[in-house]
Amino acid sequence: MKLQHFESFDSYAAALFHADVRVFLLGSKDGGWRTGHLDVDGIDVQRGVTRVPNLCEAAGWATHLTLLLPEPTPAQAWLNGVPFSQDSMGVLAPGKGFVFRAAGPNDWVSIALPLASDLLMDDSFASQTLRRWASAADMVKADPLQVAALREAALLSMAPACPPALGRRLVEQRLRNLIANRVPHDKNKGRPSLRLPQLCELALAIFRDPQQAVHVDELRKGLKISERSLRDVFQACFGMSPGHYLALRKLHDVYLALANSTNQQTVSDCFFQHGYPYSTYAAARYHDLFLETPSETRRRLHPHSHPA
Repeated sequence: MKLQHFESFDSYAAALFHADVRVFLLGSKDGGWRTGHLDVDGIDVQRGVTRVPNLCEAAGWATHLTLLLPEPTPAQAWLNGVPFSQDSMGVLAPGKGFVFRAAGPNDWVSIALPLASDLLMDDSFASQTLRRWASAADMVKADPLQVAALREAALLSMAPACPPALGRRLVEQRLRNLIANRVPHDKNKGRPSLRLPQLCELALAIFRDPQQAVHVDELRKGLKISERSLRDVFQACFGMSPGHYLALRKLHDVYLALANSTNQQTVSDCFFQHGYPYSTYAAARYHDLFLETPSETRRRLHPHSHPA
């Protein structure tokens, strides 16, 4: 199917179908944001293509178990701080928060399985595995050939010439094959990634609390970890220090406020409202990310607005 092109990261985020998403720019190149989704006889398949380094804060679709398959070539992408590879697949549990980060261009496919699907309801090994995956957003290891085959099946199911019933059977069979041949992930080796999904979800809950002004110390207390551990978690999951990430979120809040507000608030007041002191440096940082000045954002989206 033909993917729809979006001019901005926020309109792309609004079109993502399988999760409640906020997208944050990590680089200042032109976006090339594209996505499309299709109901394949009850299984929802979506594909997204981005050219800009970006990060998604999201929560999985509450009624579905979603599988995330980035492009098979070695791409710098992470789910909750764990890197994707050719032998891994992301599992987005229903209603659970997760962080997906791409350090460069990315072409991903997701498969959303209804929790009420027969595929999850019987006593087979595949159904038991899928029900277990539905408990937390995490990375699972599998035979790279089976991961590639599942991704290929998802793409084939979206082809106009593929009947939906055939597409669904193909996706389900490839998924059963992947589960039957998968390699269990040894959580005891290397960095303790077991806790990263839970820490990411806690951090996202703090970010989304409208009553809480988030500071680094509040994050450390909320996650109940040391300052050093907090830095390690943010470097792994968000790709930067807690302070830098909080500043990045505030800049995006300013952008969305300028893009969506119709009042006469000045640019400097808008920055101040979102906790980002306005200065020449702040304006330059804004331009580096969004390729326009704050005033240009407002004029482009509200040409008849003339704030003081």
